[in-house]
Amino acid sequence: MSRILVIGGYGGFGARLTRRLLAAGHEVVVAGRSAEKGAAFCAGLVGCEAVVADRTNGIGMAMARIRPDLVIDAAGPFQNSGYTVPEACVAMRISYLDLADARGFVTGIGGLDKAAKAAGIAVIAGASSEPALSGAVARRLADGMESVAQVEIVISASNRAVGGASVARAILSYVGKPLRLWRGRRWSVGYGWQELRRVRFAVAGQPVLRRWVALADVPAHDLLPAMLPGRPAVTFRAGTELGFQMLALWLASWPARWGWAASLDRAARWLIPLQRLTRRIGSDCSAMSVTLRGGESSGSGPWSPAAATGRRSRFLRP
Repeated sequence: MSRILVIGGYGGFGARLTRRLLAAGHEVVVAGRSAEKGAAFCAGLVGCEAVVADRTNGIGMAMARIRPDLVIDAAGPFQNSGYTVPEACVAMRISYLDLADARGFVTGIGGLDKAAKAAGIAVIAGASSEPALSGAVARRLADGMESVAQVEIVISASNRAVGGASVARAILSYVGKPLRLWRGRRWSVGYGWQELRRVRFAVAGQPVLRRWVALADVPAHDLLPAMLPGRPAVTFRAGTELGFQMLALWLASWPARWGWAASLDRAARWLIPLQRLTRRIGSDCSAMSVTLRGGESSGSGPWSPAAATGRRSRFLRP
């Protein structure tokens, strides 16, 4: 099996990933800032080793010493992050993958494509629910559609989902900030965590969920218009399970939009303790819906917009 280095391997999402990799028989080295937390996490886990390193401090030396077959960056946040780690992977001919959903980071990773191919490795960004999973569902739904006019994606996270300070900082980084959106055949502007909506998730055999969601700044807003036929308008909304949390974010977005608050990044230090206090509230159910609207090919003759228009949706509840 492979030897894998997971940056942030004992954190929220990284810990889940590390345990699954170990269960599959891989050898895993978890990298993080705390020697104590790393050692505590690896205690009792066969094939797990901890090193002190993070994306900006010591990771290159750790990679040179360990020589992993794959580096996975699960640390976050990726907003305003550079490409130091994937560039080092290219230089050392080590394949790279991350769980980023930061719009600029994911859409810019293509700049390493030529060098990665020359090195004979894979460099993959965005292997997360967005853009990897949501994008895969959208592309599957688009099969047989001659032209897609609109894509609407919604993700609602369970209140019990594991999320740390990096998730909070990622969310707060664009609260009330202008977002570039492709709508009406042109680029327009929306604002982070605004356009609040109450949505319904329905899956056969499962209770119906009704939750609040709002605009999120994600790679889909750039990737899907260019990827799908017809260059569709794309709207991506996200939210937490608890309504009062969403309403609080929506209210906080207005001072940021009006310029009264330059940034809400500092709020991350109290957002995490508050989330922990309310973790027992709610369920363990997250949900995602992907809806496409447009013209469908009949499969037996020329496509007719008047006769072949439709809507396709998928609802997932992990």
